[in-house]
Amino acid sequence: MNNFTNKKNVNSDLLLEKTLLHLKALVGFDTTNPPRKIAESGIVEYLCQQLKDANVEVMNYGEGSINVYAVKGKPKYLFNFHIDTVPVALGWDSDPFTLIVKLGKAYGLGCCDTKGAAACFLACVEQGLDDYAVLFSSDEEYGNSLCVKSFLQQTHDYDGVIVAEPTQCKAVLAHRGVATAEITFKATSGHSSEARALKDNAIHQAASWMTQALEWATAELQCSFENLQGVCLNLGKIEGGIKPNIIASDVTLQMGIRPLPGDVPEQKLQEMVSSIEISQPVTVTPKFIAPSFPSTKSKEHSEHPKTDNEELAKTLGLEVSPAVNFWTEAALFSEAGYQAIVYGPGNIDKAHTANEWVALNDLETVVTNYWRILGNDKS
Repeated sequence: MNNFTNKKNVNSDLLLEKTLLHLKALVGFDTTNPPRKIAESGIVEYLCQQLKDANVEVMNYGEGSINVYAVKGKPKYLFNFHIDTVPVALGWDSDPFTLIVKLGKAYGLGCCDTKGAAACFLACVEQGLDDYAVLFSSDEEYGNSLCVKSFLQQTHDYDGVIVAEPTQCKAVLAHRGVATAEITFKATSGHSSEARALKDNAIHQAASWMTQALEWATAELQCSFENLQGVCLNLGKIEGGIKPNIIASDVTLQMGIRPLPGDVPEQKLQEMVSSIEISQPVTVTPKFIAPSFPSTKSKEHSEHPKTDNEELAKTLGLEVSPAVNFWTEAALFSEAGYQAIVYGPGNIDKAHTANEWVALNDLETVVTNYWRILGNDKS
């Protein structure tokens, strides 16, 4: 099934015990993003201490974007973990920064996304590894991915990249891309009794635009990739207008789409915008644009977007997951030409929520697989 045989036997119970100790420490660092106070949290110093047997570089790009890159020996694979978390959601039953282990689950902010996976890696390092490479980045949740993009400005010689996200201990080989935009509607203000308000009102324009966008997304449901259907459209925020008796002169809409794997997000956004007809011109300002996975810019097999990464999953002996809806920074590594997979403990539906948790069984599975891969990196 894979090219690895266990050269170093370590008890899985011990690996899980060490994982939980590291997870307790990682959860205790407040790396919520925003406010992007990663440097102040103390997590960088903790990571450097745990990786002291390697050559460690800390790259601070400012405003909470920090990379911790460590290399020991001559590793074949790069592991990537983002150490930032989303802000604390309402509804926690306990302190989000205190690890609680009960009934087969570990609770704490970031346990699932992705400090649990990072703890698994650190547990393996603690047990002794000859070769490893790891990039801890800190701005995935902020949404600009400056850390990974900056890292990829230099060439690194790796056979593959394992990007940690909650994938239920399966290797994800394909996911959607992302394109967000701000749409601005303009009109001439006036008294609401004027007949022209029916077409000129910026809110009315926005309503027509949004209705057509929803119709376009509905039509897209006829397209599919494996288990995924259509383009995910979300009209996330709308602001504008003053009061009922004034024609609204300004409206701003924030929206986003998540095209299928194999689609180019910029092109899909333009396709949607071009399909919409309204009486007044609008301004479309693209915001966060991220490729699908695998990236269409790097793959040679256009009819089979997963082909670039299937070999890596097979080599590592990992069970393959169906394509997923959520986006990961594996797409950026793919765009740069690396074979990559997304792999980690936990379920995405437990991330970004109050009482976030990861199953201990998942942690044990992942740390055991990490050890199998890392302990035999020269195979």
